[in-house]
Amino acid sequence: MALIYNISTKAYSLAIWEVSESTEELSKELDSPSILQNILNEAKTEKRHKERITAHIVLKHLLGEIKEIKHDANNAPYIENSNLHISISHTNNLVAVAISNKPIGIDIEDRERKQLQLSHKFTTKQEKEWIDNCKAIEGKQLIAEVIWSTKEAIYKLANIKGLLFESEIEITPFVPQSETNFKATYLDKNTTNHLLLTDSVLLVVSC
Repeated sequence: MALIYNISTKAYSLAIWEVSESTEELSKELDSPSILQNILNEAKTEKRHKERITAHIVLKHLLGEIKEIKHDANNAPYIENSNLHISISHTNNLVAVAISNKPIGIDIEDRERKQLQLSHKFTTKQEKEWIDNCKAIEGKQLIAEVIWSTKEAIYKLANIKGLLFESEIEITPFVPQSETNFKATYLDKNTTNHLLLTDSVLLVVSC
């Protein structure tokens, strides 16, 4: 069992769990037969079972008690019997969970993905210029990664089905190699965003 990242700010609390356990071991750690049965009924694959169980374990760590994570009509998560907002993301064997008193969205991505090659499909004119103005290919790739992950996080924050990445969400250019806080908008609404960057993963929190 490995909680590899844990942070609490004025705006949100966030934790990341690296999954190395079996489903049986995770089930024992959660220790909630009713929630486990609901997950078994709803999740269709073993991978999804483990992700959902782990998300509940991380939430248990953040709250200090067990709460069930439900999903609304857009499949967005919410905490049953709580006024807190929650967002969940996963990549490979990592599960990230964030909670806040206001709407929040997070996205964690494996940095081996090649978002730059597909960036023309999800970037605005300003964002294309941001990428083009960067001379180093590594810098272009990083900017594309940040744009994609931020839009994924904002999509979760907004919880508006069909929100268009290429025209209705826009990231204000910044220097991701040295800046961790940056601005973005969706449908002319402002968001505050935080970037966590390692050699292997990139995570964005939007609120």
